[in-house]
Amino acid sequence: MTTIDYSRWAGRYDQTRGASPSVLRILFEAFGEAADRSLLDIGGGTGNFAETLGDAGFKVTLCDVTTEMAVRAQDKLPHNPVIVADAQSLPFSDRSFDCALSVNVLGHVLDWHSTLREARRVIRDGPFVLKVSTQETQKANWVLEYLPQIAELSPPYHYQPEETTLEALQEAGFAHVQIGRVYYTDIVDGSFQALKWFPDALLESERAGNTAVFMRVPEDERHSAFQRMREDHKSGRLAELIANYEPLHRQYGDGTVFIARP
Repeated sequence: MTTIDYSRWAGRYDQTRGASPSVLRILFEAFGEAADRSLLDIGGGTGNFAETLGDAGFKVTLCDVTTEMAVRAQDKLPHNPVIVADAQSLPFSDRSFDCALSVNVLGHVLDWHSTLREARRVIRDGPFVLKVSTQETQKANWVLEYLPQIAELSPPYHYQPEETTLEALQEAGFAHVQIGRVYYTDIVDGSFQALKWFPDALLESERAGNTAVFMRVPEDERHSAFQRMREDHKSGRLAELIANYEPLHRQYGDGTVFIARP
């Protein structure tokens, strides 16, 4: 598995990554009115989601373990606290924030249970909104027809069953957890889960190469798989394959969102 250099990635992250309306839709539904509430974006990267939530009226604090990511986030959040901090051990007092957010972060940490416990510790009434890829969302992922090794090349959390995550949230102290699903209708956030429904965009090396999923795949394996995808895209076979996955997509979506409250 290729190790991701997050410091280097920060310099090109925003070339293809943004705050997806498909994700924001469910985030705003989960959080409700901003009402000047304090919100911690855990592992917020370069600040794309934090910037939008801040513009909506939340008092946002962002933390990320990578200094270079935090520097870029600070440019977007000039009047908000941006902290270099590990999601597994947050430098905030108990009950410091009204609510918290974590978008596609658990797949980048080693001790994901600690991340959930820390989220519970630092919020008051919540919610803590957690967006992840799960075993269920992978069932709708046609790309595994070409790269079945993706799951094996991922960190400990990736693609856990929803039930496992639900139990871990409850063990962390969240008594009330709802589950929602993201269905991508755009490629704004440039994520692997979004790109898979837009083959022309997925097959652009710049976009695919700017996702953690493909970064972890050895270059020769990635090149071979994409060559087969391009051939199938040209012949029309890829469109048929994607259509076959649509029933699973309707059932499981592209991402699972856990809305957790104490």
